[in-house]
Amino acid sequence: MDPIAKLIPPPLPGEGITRHRKVPGMRTSIAVLLLSFTALTMAIPHARADGPRVMTLNDCIKTSLENNPQLKASSMSVQSSEGSYGIARSVLLPQINAVADAQRSTSNFAVTSQSPYASLYYKRPDNTNYPYYTASVTVDQQLFSFGKNYYGMRSSAELVNAARYNFINTRNTLVYNVKQNFYNLLEYNMIIESDTYLLKQMQTQLEQAEAYYKAGIKTKIDVLSARTSLGTIRLNLITAQNARRIYILNLLSLMGLPLSAGVSFTGQLEAVPVSTSAGVYVQKALDNRPDYLSLKKQLDSARYSYKQSITSYFPSLSGNASYNWSGQDFPLTWNWAIGLALTFNIFSGFENTSALQVAKAQMLNIRYTMDQQKLTVELSVQSALDNLDQAGKSITVARDTLDQAEANMELTKKGYSAGINNYLDYLTAVATYQNAESSYATALASYNIAVANLDYVTGDTIANGGTEHEE
Repeated sequence: MDPIAKLIPPPLPGEGITRHRKVPGMRTSIAVLLLSFTALTMAIPHARADGPRVMTLNDCIKTSLENNPQLKASSMSVQSSEGSYGIARSVLLPQINAVADAQRSTSNFAVTSQSPYASLYYKRPDNTNYPYYTASVTVDQQLFSFGKNYYGMRSSAELVNAARYNFINTRNTLVYNVKQNFYNLLEYNMIIESDTYLLKQMQTQLEQAEAYYKAGIKTKIDVLSARTSLGTIRLNLITAQNARRIYILNLLSLMGLPLSAGVSFTGQLEAVPVSTSAGVYVQKALDNRPDYLSLKKQLDSARYSYKQSITSYFPSLSGNASYNWSGQDFPLTWNWAIGLALTFNIFSGFENTSALQVAKAQMLNIRYTMDQQKLTVELSVQSALDNLDQAGKSITVARDTLDQAEANMELTKKGYSAGINNYLDYLTAVATYQNAESSYATALASYNIAVANLDYVTGDTIANGGTEHEE
């Protein structure tokens, strides 16, 4: 079996029907108990399946590959192209037909001769009828056509391969979209966690500022500033929660699950070092990119179509044989026939010339598209590597900035409690820390998305969510 064909998901299995036998006599009560126990046992895992589920990135990818409607539609395109290939291949095989016919008919005729003696043989039309039976078996086989049908079959076979690569490209795009939304989801998990922590800190600070104000140690402005900062953090938290909700809905949609499904997601953003050798990745992309490989197969198909158009100028030789039975009564009279047919299209209104022109233009169109796609592949790989390099550097800067912002916030907090700093200094430090935490989460998510994008543009997307890179 073609290894690419293995990637196409099999048809969905049908639902089975469970049959139960009636338990006669004294065995009824025992059977009821056994059935009740079995039903209770089976209901426990079912209830768990319908309850909230916690999914990792690999779980999301696996579920998407099983349920995504767009991927299923792409697999149907593969099956459609395989059917077209079967139609093209059938021309190379013998065509066998069987026909049977039975009828009753009259045999009245009209006199059309001008001779005066014709009326002597004239018979008035009546309803006299006769039976007639026929049966025949015919075999037709094209013997030689200068490769016309062979090239047509090969052209269809290459289109099957192109459809399979299109399926793989759809699958890779789906995996990349799942990764992208999942990493953005984890990014906002970090932001929400940070905002929740700051919200608790600011609530404590508000209580402290109110206590200082009542004691006459601090002014009213500290209380008002604390309330304003608390409202700002709450607003940021609501915004982050809404953004996370959007990415959750995107994931559920990609997985083909109801938007109301009780699913939660778990994972940790990490920065795994990746080599950025451009030459290696460009060659890998040209070898693995399914959209580029699909164009190659389309070009091969167009070449066979062009050769098929050339063969239209040459004759074709076919063989035929038949065996038939006919007559008005049984047993029927049998006859057989065998022969050869040479077909030569002398003139078809320049149809062959036009068809050849179309085939050549389509072949060149795909070739030029491949040249452009090659440049696009090189550009996308280089851009992905640049983005990955930038994301890696951003993580280092964001981590250092976050450490400094956290240390500054703690020092300012202590300084405010000791009366060294004013409250505005503390609020500024909190805002700086919040921005640094958000920037660090964004940098981690951007790095992981950049790695996933590098996998995608090199055609190296792994179905289970992992990645493979040259070290």
